[in-house]
Amino acid sequence: MENKDITTGNFNRILAMVTLNNFAISFVFIFVPIYLLKLGYSFPMVMVWMIIHYSVIAIASFLAIRISNNIGLVGLLFIRFALVFSYFILLLFCLKSTPNLFYIIPIIGGIETAFYFMPLNILMIRNTSSRNMGVSMSKLSAFPKILTIMSPLIGALIVTYFGFPTLFGFAMFLFLIAMIPVFSLHSEKTDFKFTIKRIKETYQNNKQYFLPEIIDNLAEDAMILWSVFIYLTLMSELQVGIIGTITAIASMFFVLTIGKLTDKWNKHTLIKIGAMFVTLVWIINFMIAQFIPNQWLFYVATIAITLSLKVFLVPYSSILFNKARKDDAEFIVLREIPTALGRLFLFLLAILFYNNLPILFLLVGLLFVYFWFLDTRKLE
Repeated sequence: MENKDITTGNFNRILAMVTLNNFAISFVFIFVPIYLLKLGYSFPMVMVWMIIHYSVIAIASFLAIRISNNIGLVGLLFIRFALVFSYFILLLFCLKSTPNLFYIIPIIGGIETAFYFMPLNILMIRNTSSRNMGVSMSKLSAFPKILTIMSPLIGALIVTYFGFPTLFGFAMFLFLIAMIPVFSLHSEKTDFKFTIKRIKETYQNNKQYFLPEIIDNLAEDAMILWSVFIYLTLMSELQVGIIGTITAIASMFFVLTIGKLTDKWNKHTLIKIGAMFVTLVWIINFMIAQFIPNQWLFYVATIAITLSLKVFLVPYSSILFNKARKDDAEFIVLREIPTALGRLFLFLLAILFYNNLPILFLLVGLLFVYFWFLDTRKLE
């Protein structure tokens, strides 16, 4: 359902929050798995951490919507900051001395993530229009890159010269600043009713998204494994930071162009073109990782897969969020189930093939052939 009270101010506040939040995340996101590896945890155990984290997101999404009925979507974002603070404090100062926290901290991280993305997605749907969704999605993807271009490299330098506590402490401060733009945000009241009947109706109306969402998330989250693989190959936080910065630069301006094309061209054609590029590039990345692992080729490969994913994701997400208008929170929450299944599948395979991670890049590329033949018109 289209919100009749859409204002540019509301969307700009959301955009500012996302930009500042992504600025904070860009300093630490790719370094959490590396931090765990440096603490002495094995690669399979790091994947267990990821499995717990992403499994909890699906469950916590229902909890987030329940709580938002009482305190609103912005109130949920404030709770999320408290969870972020707890997450990093426990990760930095308690995990080493209390190993059992290894299974608790990712639970907090999963709840925190749900308490951010649930209100964000709903607020975005309420404050954008269907006719310019492509441009809106591209702005939400590209504008945060302006601040985050150098963040992974700066984060790597902070880790190298000052350590992880300084890096994570700086990120917590930035997360707090990110809350400022949403203080006066409108369209934040909710009254969602989840019943078995309503859930069944929402699933029946949107079951065509189930498999696409599983496969879509395989390609996105394979980027996490790509970063970890590069670290394990080069054993350098600095190189991971450089690659993160290259990714930001490569995608910033490109995404805005794709967003405009999405609103003017045929979204379904762009999705197929993007899917073909994703398949081709992941297969090439597999060959680089398996046979010729090289610092400079990693740079080129990262740029290629980033651009390919954007060609696919901007039009695909545009269709997805326009569809979500009809069911609002119910669609967004139920979407987390196939999303979580895709991530679980990927990280379980990573444990199984941890001695030969490049195989996963090949598998992701081949699975994306599914989108070559999918009639995406049925998703609208």
